[in-house]
Amino acid sequence: MAAEAARVHDSWYGAYPDRYSEHMRRIMQTGAGISRDEIDALRAAQLTLRQSLRDALAAASADLWIAPAAPGPAPAGTHATGNPIMNLPWTNAGVPTLSIPAGETGNGLPLAVQFCAPFGADERLLAWGQAIEARVRG
Repeated sequence: MAAEAARVHDSWYGAYPDRYSEHMRRIMQTGAGISRDEIDALRAAQLTLRQSLRDALAAASADLWIAPAAPGPAPAGTHATGNPIMNLPWTNAGVPTLSIPAGETGNGLPLAVQFCAPFGADERLLAWGQAIEARVRG
């Protein structure tokens, strides 16, 4: 992600580095240090992961993966969206995901469950999501 962000923002960051947050400046610097060969290898690994996920679903005769959307409830307030760790494998593989509210903590913070489909199955995932949400909210 850092490599792609650095390449997309190259001209803007070069002209306006002061307009980037410290966090984004670190990402730009990290990304600039990643070679084209490394990017190509990482993209090949993404395709391998994507195919492995598809193969595992087929072997299990399953349509979707189910996983926690986050390691805990959403954070209170609007300063952050929460820990993305549970989404990273799916993002890396480039597969569609859908989070559905699945309850809340004692103090009212939302909890969600995440459904993940094979690459290209976005519309199928949304159809499944409607059916699943209806059952969850039941």
